[in-house]
Amino acid sequence: MIIEQSMSGFYIFYDNYKKTWYGANPDQIPSDQTAKICELLRQRLLGGENMRNWFSVVWKGNTYLAIYYQKNHVAVCGVYSLRNAEKELQKAMGRDVSVIFKDHGLATKHQELAKKLEIADPESYIKVVQKRKENSQLTGARIGGTEFWIYVVYSLKLRDLANLAQLILILVTLLSVIAVVILYIFIRKQIIRPLHQLKDTMDEIREGRCEIISEEESCFYEFWEIRDTLERMLKELEQQKMLVYEEIIEKQKAQMQYLQLQLKPHFYLNGLKTLNALVLEKKTEKMQNLILNLSTHLRYLLQSERELVFLKEEVEFTENYVEMQKNITGRLMTCEIIVDPKLQEWKIPVLSIQTFVENSVKYAKTGSNQIPLEIKVRAEQLTVEDKEYLDLTISDNGQGYPEEMLDELNGDVSETTQHVGINNLKRRCRFLYHDQAEYVFDTMDGAYSELILPRK
Repeated sequence: MIIEQSMSGFYIFYDNYKKTWYGANPDQIPSDQTAKICELLRQRLLGGENMRNWFSVVWKGNTYLAIYYQKNHVAVCGVYSLRNAEKELQKAMGRDVSVIFKDHGLATKHQELAKKLEIADPESYIKVVQKRKENSQLTGARIGGTEFWIYVVYSLKLRDLANLAQLILILVTLLSVIAVVILYIFIRKQIIRPLHQLKDTMDEIREGRCEIISEEESCFYEFWEIRDTLERMLKELEQQKMLVYEEIIEKQKAQMQYLQLQLKPHFYLNGLKTLNALVLEKKTEKMQNLILNLSTHLRYLLQSERELVFLKEEVEFTENYVEMQKNITGRLMTCEIIVDPKLQEWKIPVLSIQTFVENSVKYAKTGSNQIPLEIKVRAEQLTVEDKEYLDLTISDNGQGYPEEMLDELNGDVSETTQHVGINNLKRRCRFLYHDQAEYVFDTMDGAYSELILPRK
């Protein structure tokens, strides 16, 4: 508000002086001249002249004084209109006066009067002149460091005082001091202080201490844009933190379920009971086979730090599991596994196949103990848009998935206690592949499960 009350207008040039932001008092700078004055100031600025002193701008008979403050391809220009100077001097002196402005020897106002009085600019070291011509008194003063002169002409009367030159000199000096102070206050309040606030805010963000972006007191749109951008970035960082925390919790939950899946007391108790029966029956060979099956099973499961295994390892583990189930339960079952030899080294999540095979062993019903459970596993390679995928399908000849269970299995990860192994596998696939893993569950002459994984 200070600059608007004390100066006629101000112009700010930035972005290598290509862009401009300005404000002008329409009572002192006509609105139809504002843009033209802006262009004249830009031309002076691009000319590379020294702008630290006052200089004049003349357009359509109106004279304006201007001064720059320039740094790092940014310039702030204060403009003071002299169009009302004549009236102000007449009011201050209580008489009719004429004001002549001369810049580098050329009169910008009252040219005919200047010619009549034969006004010539004195040497550069002279700052004030007084002259009498016929019945007129001429007093002039130079604006410091410039070639701009202000001459006051009035008709001589007996009561004229000899100190008019001092009045003009004081007026020019006050104008200069006020303009400099106003520019300093404006730059400090509207540019320097907001920059310090932005720097402090960025330091707090860097140290993780900032939760709210303070409002910068600036009239420049660019500072508000920076503030809004920082605010959006801060909100996005908070959202990312929450997502990371949630992902860590989900991963820990998946790991816990994975460990729970490893520890199945009833499974190992049944194995021990079977071993005890084989010992009593002195079936040494079957007992040895079951012990080897159990040790292989445990060795594979206890490698919990491994998230991915080779396809051939998962196949061998699954075959061992089926053999072990045959020995423990005595159930008739076959497991046919067809894998393309070139896919043996493809890495997949641990228990990707065994989970579905175990699901078939536990829940598939063939209708009669004399009808063997038939499980088929197939691994094929798919190529879609130059990307390679592994297509795993596991099917059995049981009664299939319950209808109400299919919607749950084909949807997002469920928190149900049923089919914990399948939900756990889906959760681990989400962590490993994000949205690139696909799965399909259906009932087609038995339970049908399909898992499509990208190459990892």
